[in-house]
Amino acid sequence: MGYEQQTEPSTLPWLSEYPQEWKAIRLRHCVSLVTSGSRGWARFFSDDGDIFLRITNLTRNSIRLLDTGIQKVMPPEGSEGERTKTQAGDVLISITADLGSVAVIPDGFESSYVSQHICLVRPEQEKVTPEWLALSIFSHIGKAQLGSSGYGGTKQQLSLTDIKELVLAVPPLPEQTQIARFLDYKTAQLDQLIAQKQALIERLNEQRIALITQAVTRGLNPDAALKDSGVEWLGQVPKGWEVKPVKFMTRILRGKFTHRPRNDPAFYDGDYPFIQTGDISRAGKYVSGYSQTLNEKGYAISKEFPAGTLVMTIAANIGDMAILDFNACFPDSIVGFVPDDGVELDYLYYLFVAMKKQLLSTAVLNTQLNLNIDRIGSIPGTHPPKTEQLAIVEFLEKENARIDAIKEKISAAITRLEEYRTALITAAVTGKIDVREFELPEPATAPDA
Repeated sequence: MGYEQQTEPSTLPWLSEYPQEWKAIRLRHCVSLVTSGSRGWARFFSDDGDIFLRITNLTRNSIRLLDTGIQKVMPPEGSEGERTKTQAGDVLISITADLGSVAVIPDGFESSYVSQHICLVRPEQEKVTPEWLALSIFSHIGKAQLGSSGYGGTKQQLSLTDIKELVLAVPPLPEQTQIARFLDYKTAQLDQLIAQKQALIERLNEQRIALITQAVTRGLNPDAALKDSGVEWLGQVPKGWEVKPVKFMTRILRGKFTHRPRNDPAFYDGDYPFIQTGDISRAGKYVSGYSQTLNEKGYAISKEFPAGTLVMTIAANIGDMAILDFNACFPDSIVGFVPDDGVELDYLYYLFVAMKKQLLSTAVLNTQLNLNIDRIGSIPGTHPPKTEQLAIVEFLEKENARIDAIKEKISAAITRLEEYRTALITAAVTGKIDVREFELPEPATAPDA
């Protein structure tokens, strides 16, 4: 038996109907604290401090914390930062970038603080449970309100007032607990399915690298006579192939941008495309678009690479690579490779894909991993006859297309599961499905021996 719905639906478009026993109230009436972190946390960073939570610690797809990129801070006692010290049961909400990413501080979590990009909400637990509140904000109902409230140009932001004015349909406390138990069980099942499909994608990525590595080190003829390359990562290679350092197969170009700080607006918004490491990391095989440009002043202190250059990141996510579809400028965290006449551009790309582990092993750790031109240029690679290079490229293009088609189907299935999970959460926290009689299944027991 389902809920009896309100006879006079709410006038709010995101909350048009909810059970009669529930109450539509604004968030500010059921929490004791709504605040966010302060700017200038960098001066408090300390390895001996407490955990510093950022947006990257809030997952888009659930209400749990992530342990990625944990930093620590030690604000002075009595400082403004002390007001954002977390407690178990606090609900954290991202208020910039990925608006509405949510997490709950679990029992036993270490003492922590939040950045200025996170809103800390402390529920009055005699009115709302943290898990139910987080699920409601995570639902379509919460996201719709947050999305309509955000302000800003390229980077949406929410104010603390936006958070306080959220309207939620609040059930009695026992039902809040029951809804959270139901969703915890159901979403765990969906998360397991999603994780299995993501593991399939990882295996396909590994298969792709293995195919590329096999092709550029052994060729396509399984019966080819082999010789010892004298290089550990290459092993044996076909007898008709040369093995030589990268610098003897391609011209190497170093990016350039001498001004600091790099984001000085005086150098941007002109006619010259400017590509940075993130653009290459997000690209597929080709860099085919750009979002940032340099003006004449910026162009004068940068370096332009021609279309058809193979570009590679040598800082941050080192070893990411793609082929440039247009002339563009680059900073010094990127190098370009223009192949010699006897080397096919696409072959060079696949050789570098296979070489990525070698690139990583030669990186130097300063404040972060970095590569330099001399180290890259000295790495040996295979140089088959041009006809074999073309055959290898044709084979790998077909195999990559096959793998990409499978990955697209799996990714589409993951998207459907994620959408269903959010729809299920929305239905439960708005009373569209009645979970009052839900009982957790008994755990399976092993059969008697």
